[in-house]
Amino acid sequence: MRSLHRKLLTGSLAFVTVVALAACTGSSGTPAASSATRAASGAAASGSAGGTCTLPAGFKAGIAIREMVNDVDRDVVNSAKATFEAAGATVTVTDAGSDALKQNDNIDSLINSGVNGLLPVLGDAQQVSALTKKATASGIKVATALFGVAPEGALTDVGYDDPLASSLMTRALFSSVGYKGDIYVFWVPGAPILETRKRVMEAIAKDYPQIKLHEVPTEHGAAKSLSQMTDILTANPQKGSIAGVWGAYDLLVSGANEAIKRAGRDEIKVTSIDGDKVAFQMLYGAKSPFVATVVGDVKSIGRLAAEAIIKATCGQEAGIAIATFTPLWVATRNNGIEAGEKRWGADLWTSSGLDKAAIVQQYPQDQPVIVSLPTLPKQ
Repeated sequence: MRSLHRKLLTGSLAFVTVVALAACTGSSGTPAASSATRAASGAAASGSAGGTCTLPAGFKAGIAIREMVNDVDRDVVNSAKATFEAAGATVTVTDAGSDALKQNDNIDSLINSGVNGLLPVLGDAQQVSALTKKATASGIKVATALFGVAPEGALTDVGYDDPLASSLMTRALFSSVGYKGDIYVFWVPGAPILETRKRVMEAIAKDYPQIKLHEVPTEHGAAKSLSQMTDILTANPQKGSIAGVWGAYDLLVSGANEAIKRAGRDEIKVTSIDGDKVAFQMLYGAKSPFVATVVGDVKSIGRLAAEAIIKATCGQEAGIAIATFTPLWVATRNNGIEAGEKRWGADLWTSSGLDKAAIVQQYPQDQPVIVSLPTLPKQ
């Protein structure tokens, strides 16, 4: 599947812790406060937050991800790993290859191997709660990332606010099709944050009776949505018979986006979530139907999750919020330069094979980038 995705991108730009009280330094701000500060400044979170410490010698951290298929997955794991290592930990990373039961086995193996800190990434809170409680009972500090809600025993779950992300992305799609028409919905059943995104979209759609939703359950990656959308287009050849495509995340919908482009159905609009590099290739590809993505401050997710474990190891557990959110913002063709560089830096265009000057000439960058983050009452 990944090799197919690489071929599609190559062929077309469009397709694109043992409590240690010593050695702690800095302030004792919580991860949530750290990300809120960065959101207020309008800059993507980066660097190391205050309040962390040097971990005890021999500290072992385990990261157990359900699947590593896109830029978000890789960046969360890499930023968490780098944060642990900078604090003196050794890190083991496991990948369950989209198998939830395998992820449970990997988490259990990490617990039994004697890790001091545990970070499951992606997954179902109810499914892993027995393991996170087991880990906590054994003295292991646990945080999660991209679960949507922290399982029992975890210090926090870190991610962007998925209901907010879905609302922003859904609004972008519905407005682009005039709040009417047939919308095809691509998501992976059983993936908790994707189910949340879909549920929010469905709630919004209820207010617009001229919108008709068509569910397209699919698989992680691009290949399946490519073949599914090809079949949908074949069955609906008339222009106007399909208004738009809602994709639960960028890579997932990139196959559907390519199928639409190949069919020359430029009246169809496509949106999704994450702000992966493929999203900007779709956004600025020739004759691409892709019109918006919700971009997240992804690197801060892994960093803040690792920092929660490190802080708890240093006796700073009381300041950690059960839900930690990082900033997000919407990228369109008319603010995509700033929106993309906020996520990826100025080398995004070279690494994605896109011509920044040509983009600016074709699409005036006259829309603001509005950084969004839940504002929560102080406890």
